Amino acid sequence: MTPEQFLDQIKKRGPEPVYLFLGQEGYNRERCRRALVDAFLGTDVEGVTRHELDQLSLAEALDDARALSLFVSKRIIWLGSAEAALPRGKVSEAEDSESNDAGLASLESYLRQPTPDTIVIIVAARFDFDGEDKEKLARVQKYYSAVKSIVEFRAFSPESARALAQSLAKQVELSLGPAELALLIDAAMLGAVDAGVVPFRE
Repeated sequence: MTPEQFLDQIKKRGPEPVYLFLGQEGYNRERCRRALVDAFLGTDVEGVTRHELDQLSLAEALDDARALSLFVSKRIIWLGSAEAALPRGKVSEAEDSESNDAGLASLESYLRQPTPDTIVIIVAARFDFDGEDKEKLARVQKYYSAVKSIVEFRAFSPESARALAQSLAKQVELSLGPAELALLIDAAMLGAVDAGVVPFRE
């Protein structure tokens, strides 16, 4: 689903127990995160727990999702660096296979019986949908194929970036002409490329 479809879903029907967030684009991912927190937790931001799967195994993170908190009634478990849970290659193939099986078994078990009032967001933001990253992202999606609620964060096109800039400018009553908009988009593109992120696509 697109970010807009995700926002519409949580507004109309409420969130699913587990989501997979795919793609590098950060603006809409943060927008979706904030909307989910506002809709599900309100002002109770203590209900958000962050784990990085390059520091904690998927099975351990899901064990935390199963645990009931003594301090909050609702929780959002944000699992970053989701790519780290994938097998790493032939060097430690046996160890990775065992870890891989444990992680997938834990995920499938959790999906069959998710913890009430807990939302798990698995975030794979390292790879993009195009170019050299395409196959790597497909491998990530295949690993997490048990998760059916997938939100794709694709790079903005120049046209969609322009529309977003116009919308944001209007919200703060800022008047931008075509030349200023083009300069702003070019500057954002240049800064993102320098940072190693490509937010827009030709």
